[in-house]
Amino acid sequence: MPGVIIRKNALQIDLRAQGYGKEPLPLSPTPVNIRYAERLRLEILGKIERGTFVLAEYFPESPRVPKAVAESTTNDVITLGNVFTEWLAVKRPELQHSTADQYRQTLDSYHFDAVRQLPADQLTFRELKMLLAGLPENAKTFNNVASVLSMALEYGHLAKMISEPLHLHITMRKNQKPQPDPFTLEQVELLLQRFGSTRARDYYEFAFFSGIRPSEQIALCWPKVDLTTGTVLVDQALTRGKVKGTKTTDVREIELTARARQVLERQRAVTQLAGERVFVGDDGKGFTSTEEPLRRWWKPAMKLSGLRQRDARQTRHTFATVCLMAGITPAWAARQLGHSVEMFYRVYSRWIDKADKGAERRKLDGYISAKPGDMDSKIG
Repeated sequence: MPGVIIRKNALQIDLRAQGYGKEPLPLSPTPVNIRYAERLRLEILGKIERGTFVLAEYFPESPRVPKAVAESTTNDVITLGNVFTEWLAVKRPELQHSTADQYRQTLDSYHFDAVRQLPADQLTFRELKMLLAGLPENAKTFNNVASVLSMALEYGHLAKMISEPLHLHITMRKNQKPQPDPFTLEQVELLLQRFGSTRARDYYEFAFFSGIRPSEQIALCWPKVDLTTGTVLVDQALTRGKVKGTKTTDVREIELTARARQVLERQRAVTQLAGERVFVGDDGKGFTSTEEPLRRWWKPAMKLSGLRQRDARQTRHTFATVCLMAGITPAWAARQLGHSVEMFYRVYSRWIDKADKGAERRKLDGYISAKPGDMDSKIG
């Protein structure tokens, strides 16, 4: 596609016609990354047209960034928009690129249009509260936006661009997180029969019986698979077209269940010689986002199945609950999923309680129903 320049070890997005330059993108020139660069360029062109593009947010290493920042701070008046831009540029190296993109999209959103040009030190408590009152009522959406604003304002205060610690006056709303809604094994088998291709069926069979995250699954490469030992090394994920570390930045080795291993045995004949990726689409191309298999395969199959509509994240919840109902120790299941044991207990406590199939309750019932004399002897 015109506008994306392919170098030996990197990519560039050509924005010379828009008054910028050949901006560097630190990605290797793989087909997946090239497609990501094409989409990114279209996104940037749209922002340039709307007048909301900030070079430093996309290309912090560009030699043109200092000039762009300097021009935006004429007469030493620092606006809230300047605070947002500087905070994101400082924060970006610490973040996964997908998280940085989410933060940027939040700060570029219409929620801040009314205050972006306001001198940073003129933001008052009252204006902040009015701004927060105008955010979406949904607690999760509110918290997503307000948390980013809070971090940016805290940076502005510590950097002496905002005199008052206004970030301390941002309170998150209580949000009821959606509970796991796993499938039964019978429902899993029914759903797998509704996928329209072998590749789709294998993809989701592996998801159900490995517990791997969708972003980890689309990034899975054959060098990470060891069918001799029946293990897979999970050390990367693919989000927004870019390979990164896993969600928790932890590297883990998962043990393959028999069903998951059978899927990989079938996939060897299809994808191992064709390229690195274990799972590809029906067109033979690797995925650039988790939305692709969701849109192409999951949603149509769910409609055909007649089952209650659920999202594909339930594949992991299904694996976790199946482990518990099979009597697997929570520590092993947590390790497979890449959770801490504490988080695993917090999310799946309801199924942990059921996993003993009533054995603990029967012990208690037996004790309570014992004769008074027997109870006295047990207590004594």
